[in-house]
Amino acid sequence: MKKIFYLLMLSGFSFSASVSCNFASETVIRSDGTWLKSEADFMKLYNMFGDGLKLKMDNSLLANLDSGQPFLAGKVSRGSVYLQGSDFGVEGKLTSVNGNLITIYDGYCTVGFG
Repeated sequence: MKKIFYLLMLSGFSFSASVSCNFASETVIRSDGTWLKSEADFMKLYNMFGDGLKLKMDNSLLANLDSGQPFLAGKVSRGSVYLQGSDFGVEGKLTSVNGNLITIYDGYCTVGFG
């Protein structure tokens, strides 16, 4: 990931970036930390997200992927999208809070330019 980012910075061109995430599991916990459930129901997640969650990003946020630390990439109707870059790709989490329930969807994301 680092090499791609540095190459884009050095090229002098401005690229728009988009992130597409596919989720593989859902975890629900209470706000007090009680773990209520985890499931990896592919059909349920496909019915919720279809071909995945797509999010436009500012180029300035791409530097955060290089840090290896989780960061808030944006908000969508279902909640907040967090990303974390690594040498193995981009991990994504979609979180939402409803009353005292916290739902976390876990998956992997791809970053596109253009």
